[in-house]
Parts: sequence; C-alpha cells; structure tokens
Amino acid sequence: MKLREVAELLNAELVGDPEVEVRGISSISNPKEGTLVFCQAEGDVERAVKGSPAALVVSKDVNYPNYLKVDDVRLSLAVYLEKLYPEKHPTGISEKAILEDGVKVGRDVYIGPFTFIGKNVVLEDGVKIYPFSYVGESSYIGEGSILFSGVHIYPRTVIGKRVRIHSGAVIGADGFGYYIGKEGIKKLNHIGNVVVEDDVEIGASTTIDRALIDSTRIGKLTKIDNLVMIAHNCDIGEGNIIVSQVGVSGSVKTGRNVILAGQVGVADHINIGDNVTVTAKSGVSKDLEPGKVYGAGFPAIEWSKWKRIYAYVLKLPEIMKRLR
Repeated sequence: MKLREVAELLNAELVGDPEVEVRGISSISNPKEGTLVFCQAEGDVERAVKGSPAALVVSKDVNYPNYLKVDDVRLSLAVYLEKLYPEKHPTGISEKAILEDGVKVGRDVYIGPFTFIGKNVVLEDGVKIYPFSYVGESSYIGEGSILFSGVHIYPRTVIGKRVRIHSGAVIGADGFGYYIGKEGIKKLNHIGNVVVEDDVEIGASTTIDRALIDSTRIGKLTKIDNLVMIAHNCDIGEGNIIVSQVGVSGSVKTGRNVILAGQVGVADHINIGDNVTVTAKSGVSKDLEPGKVYGAGFPAIEWSKWKRIYAYVLKLPEIMKRLR
C-alpha cells in the first residue's frame, strides 16, 4: 500500500514521499522497517525511528523523512485497524449445535458446534455464536451481535444490535437476594431479566445478574472490561466505561459517561451522576454528584477535596515536630 493511499484513508496531511510502500503496521516497542508506526505519546518518535519504519503517524510536525499528520493519533489507529484488519466471522449452523423448537434464525448467522439455543430464541441477521455457548429460552439477540466461545445467556435476556460478549461471560444469572430472618435464609426467586442495549461490549468472565422483578439494564455504547460484577436491578447508563474487577452492588444507577476505574466497589442503591469518574480502588458508599472526579480509597470523596486533605497529611510529620 502506498503512503498516499494511507493518507487518504486517514484523511491525513502527508509529508514526504507519497509513493513509499507501507507493509503493514508495527508497535512503538517493536518498530519494523517498512511499516507504519503510530506515535501517541511524548518520546514515541524517538523510539519508533530506531526501527526505520516507512512512515510515522503523528499529531505535530517531526524530524523524519515521511510522516502523516493527523488531529488524533489514537482515532486514526482505530480507523486503520478497522479498515485494513477487519474481523472475519463464519456463517452457517453446525450439525453439532442444538436448536430447540421455535428458534428463529436470520441471514448470515453462525452457530458453532456444541452450542445450545433454547426454545423461542430469536437470532437476528448477522449474529455469531461461537462453540460451547448457551442461549436460554425466549432470549433475543439483535443484528450483528457476537457471542464468543463459552458465553452463557440465561432465559429471557434481551441483547441489542452490535453487542460483543467475550468468552466466559454469564448474563442473567440469579441475583444475590435473600430473606434473612428468624426462619433462616430464604432465597428470593429472581423473575426479572437483563437488557443489554446496542453497541455494548462485555469482557471475558464478566457477570451481570438478572433483576428480582424488572430488568437489569446496560445502556447503549457502554464498555465493560473483563472480570466485572454487576448485580441485580442495576441501571447502567449510556457510554459508561467500567474497568476490570469493578463490583457494582444491587440497584445501583449510573448516569451517562461514567468511568469506574479498576477495582472500584459500589454499595447498593447508590446513584452516580453523569460524567463522574471514580479512581481505582475506591469504595463508593454514597450518591455522587455529576461532573466530578472521586477517589482516594474508601469512602470515595470528591477528588479536589481529597487532594487538599492529602496535602495536609504530608505535612503531619512537620506539624508533630512543632507540637513536641
């Protein structure tokens, strides 16, 4: 592929020889001759040129013979990978798959071997279900959604369009709800379901429990990492980013564009406002106001307040000296 063709693909400003041949892509940590290297951070260019790549992709002018200048390097990387390394999926229904009565299958669907599809399930056009997966009775999976190997979807789950669910995820298991009294511990039969809206991605070995009566909801465009736990009756808003090992207790409601960093824990019945970020390893024990950053362990408090507190903490040894 010529550099000019790459420039056209990325809508980039080309500096250098447009006829240079580009043989794929390589990373900053392992730059290779003749390839394209995307330089996102300070110092990336210095590391990349050691491998004599064909060209660099940068956001500002650099001292290198051939480069493409773009507004956003990471966005350009996403476009390049999508266009030149598209994901490929098979079609067809394996003879070793089990489809029960009433299953409706759209066009270009793939159902891999040793997959079980329960009664009255609807699989829209382009759905891909890889081997050893289970889709429970009366579930619905929207157009273009992908279930990778070993995904388990409990009955009556609703999954929107273009959803990606990675291996080992369990969607719709019983919520952790019990009556505890003098009679002992009595299980509450969870009769609700899970609704996953369009363009959601759910990481490997993540679990999302069904609601007691209504629905546990995952809002559209939300991205959930591996090893996340979302409990019954949660209402996760649109465009949330939920990072690995986050635990969200029952009946939590989040707004739009919320970020829960790694290992955040959220207590039950908490409301988290729009555009909130909670930093890693923080515990959320009360409602969080919109548009703020919270963190500093447990309990999570407003980030600007914590920075002031921490400044005083650092001065404590000096203060204690004066008091003696």
